[in-house]
Amino acid sequence: MKRALAVLAVAALAPTARAQTVEITPVIGARFGGGNVNTNIVGDFEPGAGFELDDGGSWGVHLGYQLSGGEIELLYARQGTRLQSDAPFGGMPAFDLAVDIWQVGGNLYLLEPEGRLQAYLGLGLGLTRLVPEPDVLSDETRFSASVAAGGKLSLGAHFGLRAEARAFLTVFGTDGAGFCVEGRTCGTVGTSQLMAQLDLRVGVIFRF
Repeated sequence: MKRALAVLAVAALAPTARAQTVEITPVIGARFGGGNVNTNIVGDFEPGAGFELDDGGSWGVHLGYQLSGGEIELLYARQGTRLQSDAPFGGMPAFDLAVDIWQVGGNLYLLEPEGRLQAYLGLGLGLTRLVPEPDVLSDETRFSASVAAGGKLSLGAHFGLRAEARAFLTVFGTDGAGFCVEGRTCGTVGTSQLMAQLDLRVGVIFRF
């Protein structure tokens, strides 16, 4: 009798586990890269200098809707950093900068959907907004994309763990002008067209 009840309980719980189609995953991580954002800054640096973003911590959240063999996903990611010179013996800080990223995309699962461990490849498209700390400088919004590889470990019907490496690519215009003061000059003027960053992140999955 007890064995029969156990079998019935498992059968009742199995559809419930499969029915969890929405995932919310807060993540924290570390972001690297962001070199050659612009050249020829107007200010404390000599013309022709290269620039980069400081490496640092990041955080964000993923909202996913599960499909057969994958998921559709919205993501937000934020990094607090500084724009600085890439001089070989240490850059002089220019100003603090927040990097906000909003993207929509999806992940393709690589293993059987019923397993506890799931590997995936991901792609995202959206916008990157660079927000300088000096209020007099303008915010800059650019098109961006991302590619990712990661894994998920299920801890039951409603919880799990997630780890991934995601490369963010932000496209700049050919003139490279940005962080302008209204009616005056711009903070950066150059020709860099691409900012690449690598984000290593982990998070806890909540399923509904």
